[in-house]
Amino acid sequence: MRKIVTAVSAAALSLSMLASAVPALAVTGYDSAYAGESAFVNISPGQTQNFQVFFANTGTTTWSRGTGTQVDLAACQHDKVTCNSVASDVAAWNSGWLSTTRYATTTQTTTAPGSLGTFSYNIAAPVGAVAGTYRFNGDLVLSTTGAEIHPEGYYQDATIGGAGNGAATLTSLTPTSGTNNGGTAVTITGTGIACTPAFPAVSFGGTNAVVTSCGSTSVGATSPAHATGAVTVTVTNSGQAASNGLSFTYLDTTAPSYTAMSIASNVVTVTYSEPVCKTNVAAFATDWTVKNVSNAANSPVTSDNTPLCTAAKDNGVTTANLFLGAPTIPPGAFVEVDLNTAAGACVNPANTTCNPNFVDASGNTINAPQGQTASATVPPGGAPTMVSASGAVAGTTVTINFSQPVNCTAGSFADFTLNDNNAATVDPTFTGFDATNKCGTGGQTTSGTPAVLTTSIPLPAATTYTLTYTSATSDVKNVYGVALGSGSAVTFTTGAADFTPPTIVDADLVNNVASSNFTDPGDSFTLTFSEKMQNNTGAAVTLGLQDQDGTTATITCGGGVAANAATCAWDSASTGTTTMLTVTLTGTLTPTAGTTPGMAIPFNITSTTGTFDVAGNPPNILGSSDRLVEFEPGG
Repeated sequence: MRKIVTAVSAAALSLSMLASAVPALAVTGYDSAYAGESAFVNISPGQTQNFQVFFANTGTTTWSRGTGTQVDLAACQHDKVTCNSVASDVAAWNSGWLSTTRYATTTQTTTAPGSLGTFSYNIAAPVGAVAGTYRFNGDLVLSTTGAEIHPEGYYQDATIGGAGNGAATLTSLTPTSGTNNGGTAVTITGTGIACTPAFPAVSFGGTNAVVTSCGSTSVGATSPAHATGAVTVTVTNSGQAASNGLSFTYLDTTAPSYTAMSIASNVVTVTYSEPVCKTNVAAFATDWTVKNVSNAANSPVTSDNTPLCTAAKDNGVTTANLFLGAPTIPPGAFVEVDLNTAAGACVNPANTTCNPNFVDASGNTINAPQGQTASATVPPGGAPTMVSASGAVAGTTVTINFSQPVNCTAGSFADFTLNDNNAATVDPTFTGFDATNKCGTGGQTTSGTPAVLTTSIPLPAATTYTLTYTSATSDVKNVYGVALGSGSAVTFTTGAADFTPPTIVDADLVNNVASSNFTDPGDSFTLTFSEKMQNNTGAAVTLGLQDQDGTTATITCGGGVAANAATCAWDSASTGTTTMLTVTLTGTLTPTAGTTPGMAIPFNITSTTGTFDVAGNPPNILGSSDRLVEFEPGG
């Protein structure tokens, strides 16, 4: 494969020779054709340069980045046959490649049949590299399998010690950081800057800036908008190679905001513009004002489940619930919910007033005051019911599963009774909630977690009990204030205790945002267990991961743990099934120190802590039938 500037006849000849040597349509539905590339480069040790190559999608399947149809530009050995393997003399030139064996995927989100896909990657000449020409061989592969699509022997060359490359040399940036919205005036100082016949191109992480001034030793440019983080800035003289790169850091200076709300009875669901956490857990009563506009009555906010910030502030959420005291809001009422200003300094310079109790991952305080309005709806789900109950022979606890989360008052255990309908035997009575589970976490079952009550005597074998709830004061209610009906009853027969651990029977990748690795915020997977599990997302759930090249990492849901944080959500919580756990990264995954970077897909689940079945058994991970997280065919 030659440069795009090679004469057509020579290119046609080289491609025809390649076509006779390699098969076409190596993967069903996929095919490609080389369509050009950027120029070969001269480079100096320590310098970074960019290569681009273009391939046409000549198959029948759309290449979609972040899905099972993603197509990558893989590295190949110098024999142009062995791919998904980088040549040893250029392995150290990796500068932000997709992985150690893949240069890049398409810059386009989708590349339909008949369209061109662009593959862009950087190379960085190691300090101390000797003079010579270094070749970067590659071919397109299907990301999920590594199968070559249509081998053509693509390559591009980088030469150290080439004559007269005319590249500028940069020495400093002023300033070295700016807002992620762009618009920062940056002065770039160096030597060898050429202002004619055209101003040089200035790149911030691959995005060209507007050049505002030019001289032989400095260039003025306005930074373009870019995602938060460090990028490389280069200057490229007209018709020449790019300069060495200098680092510029984009700072998150955008304040979060409160953007929407909905309400049903005594629960307000609020929405934030980005993940937000709370610095002051006790301030909810003054942070929010909830007003029934129809009768001008305010309902006090009794709690706000926006999570408390960790030191890294990476445990934020975009939606949270405010729980209200009396009076509750009737269906149809027009309601205004205001986020109030509070004492304290606004962190974001653009804020004029704010509530410093709410911040994003960068510590920017939320804009306030802000108000949202909506009409209250009928509480969803209706009244809660008891779905089932169980108790083991010789055990001293009874487990009750409800159809939806409920709140229990401290003395509500006395409202439950057991009756074996045999006058000759003594029925157990309830003495309280189990010390560990109580009625869920903090007196509330959380999306299917059972209530566990202790009994006055051990339960006998093979006895059928009727469990009845009777309360004149409605001591058990769902989160919308709807009570468990007095007189509700279920039956169960005592049996042997459950000591069988659950297993993972299915593991699927749900979403892959920006790369072929599992590493970016929003990347998620779902684990399906062999039986019903406890929903304990209020506590820490920790999972161990390992990919097939030895990279390991540990991610944690909830529990206020900062490193590698994620959210955990169980399926169909309102019906109590809770067999599927969806885990979503809220920050960038950091592998275990000493292992290779990038959690490649597929990867294995190696351990879990904080997950249990309803009997309290932890999963048997190594004995599971499927713990390999990968894209399933068709999804």
